[in-house]
Amino acid sequence: MTAETKHYRAFISYSHADKHVATWLHGAVERYHVPAKLVGTETALGPVPKRLTPIFRDRDELPASGDLSFELKSALENSLCLLLICSPSAAKSRWVNEEVKSFKRMHGEGRIFALIASGEPGHPDSECFPPALQYTLGPDGELSDIPAEPIAADMRKGKDGKRLALFKLLAGLTGLKLDLLVQREAARRARRLAIIASASVIGMFGALGLAYYANTQRIAAIEQRKIAETESAAARAAADYLIGTFELADPATENPRTITALTILGRSADRARAELSSQPELQIRLIDTVARAYNNLGLFDEAQTALEKSRRAIERAGPQGADALVTLADTKLRLGDLDGSLATVKFAERALNAPAETGLDVDRATLVHARATQVAARALAGKVEQKQSLAAYDKALALYRSTPATKPDQIAQILNNRGLLLSDMGRYAEARQSLTEANRTYRLVYKDNHLKIGQTYYSLALNDYLEGKYAPALANVESALEVYANVLDPDNLIVGDALSLKGQILRDDKQPAAAEAVLGKAVAIYHKSFGKPHYLIGIADVYRALAASDQGQTARALQYLDDAKVNYDESYGAEHANHGDLLVNRAVILAKAGRNAEAKIDCAKGLEILARTMGSDSAFYASSKSTCDRLGSKT
Repeated sequence: MTAETKHYRAFISYSHADKHVATWLHGAVERYHVPAKLVGTETALGPVPKRLTPIFRDRDELPASGDLSFELKSALENSLCLLLICSPSAAKSRWVNEEVKSFKRMHGEGRIFALIASGEPGHPDSECFPPALQYTLGPDGELSDIPAEPIAADMRKGKDGKRLALFKLLAGLTGLKLDLLVQREAARRARRLAIIASASVIGMFGALGLAYYANTQRIAAIEQRKIAETESAAARAAADYLIGTFELADPATENPRTITALTILGRSADRARAELSSQPELQIRLIDTVARAYNNLGLFDEAQTALEKSRRAIERAGPQGADALVTLADTKLRLGDLDGSLATVKFAERALNAPAETGLDVDRATLVHARATQVAARALAGKVEQKQSLAAYDKALALYRSTPATKPDQIAQILNNRGLLLSDMGRYAEARQSLTEANRTYRLVYKDNHLKIGQTYYSLALNDYLEGKYAPALANVESALEVYANVLDPDNLIVGDALSLKGQILRDDKQPAAAEAVLGKAVAIYHKSFGKPHYLIGIADVYRALAASDQGQTARALQYLDDAKVNYDESYGAEHANHGDLLVNRAVILAKAGRNAEAKIDCAKGLEILARTMGSDSAFYASSKSTCDRLGSKT
């Protein structure tokens, strides 16, 4: 049976001890929006739908009788797939075992996707796989002694983790390649980070002034005699620090041409810790500034190290240390530590509410709280907890709007990120409204030429493209490129990304010649930027090959694929799943040109590579095999 004839996309089988995991999984799968570009793709499970709904999950305890209820049997019969939550409780559950066995009898051994929540496969005391998953069925419909060797997604810490485990299950439920889903998600996150990061190292020196100002304002609350003494000391400390920052490199012992900004940043953080211990608030502001400079340079490990070395002082500072804790949360987020980021946000929020001898003024505290909530929103989006992420963005937006201290570009940044999230959720009209307001705000602040204006046009283009509205998508990506032309070098990677998006839009809009030309420009920028073969060049070349094939230019398309292989070889080594995918795409192009014998050979080679790299039970392999089977049926 195909997906269209099934009432449920999946049946969730679980022990009621794992109800919290089942609740999370049910919501995460039903909330997931398949990217519009992938909707309708033919896979081994049939055409990919927009949403993976409905999902069946029984919410009541099973009956005391010896058999599954009619309702459960009917749901199993009418479910395309089985999602099995594995744990020691599930392994011991008679009913979970019966559900797995019944599904196998009805639908065969395939289409069961397991998720390890706790326990350990094969461990005598904490086995998590039910017997029906561990062994195949015999001809009589009962379990045999032949091991089934199940493969499962593993949400435990130190394994796949919650996010990757979810994407493995989504790949199984759609029949799409895991690589395809993960790469699209990684690209979205990379775009968000590029949009969010806008400050430069120069901002460090501006923040030094803010730090000194905040410190002297605190001193102003103390009696007059102490003001004079303390203010003088603080001024000397700040002035000495500023001057000393430029004396950190000694030209008598170091080559001045090899001294870098990173040298200054690293040594200035050490100086702040050593020399400003009597001015803890100033010290923390300076460390925070150095960490933000590292983040803006993409040096996230260095930023985390700088902050962690001062963690105790930051936490002792109470409300005055909250901003630095938010920077640490932001850094952990950029490093991919989503849970660590959210935990640090909670530390920052507790610090804002902690009693302290000297706290922040209301406006300043509101801004820090808003920034913390914004970081939490991004982390929740990374965990694919979209509803919670949207609520956090809305809360951060309300906080920013509640204080006159907020700058308009802070509002615009929230609106832009919120719009990208709504687009991911498939709520395109709401996304467009949020992104349009962000674009309008940025244009009021920066006039016409600023990178952030271009990036909001890019976001609008991406939203239109995902919705399948190619004309406005093209108009917005052209606006982005126009802005980029005024503020970026023509070979900047950001320009390359915009051209790549434009090429994909053109191809889907049935303009393959224009798509090929634009993708060629993107490839040229990537070549110049990387200066050596890179897998991103290979990916762009594959899109370019498909555009050439659409025009009947088989020889040119194969040339592009040859170039893609060179880039894959350099980035991945001798063998990677993308090598197998490339061969399957090559087979599609050859079959379109009537070269069926060659197509058959490439399909076979591609599937062999995919079986070795991804496993013959993976959705990646199944989707590619389905493509090859369709090609074979046409010969």
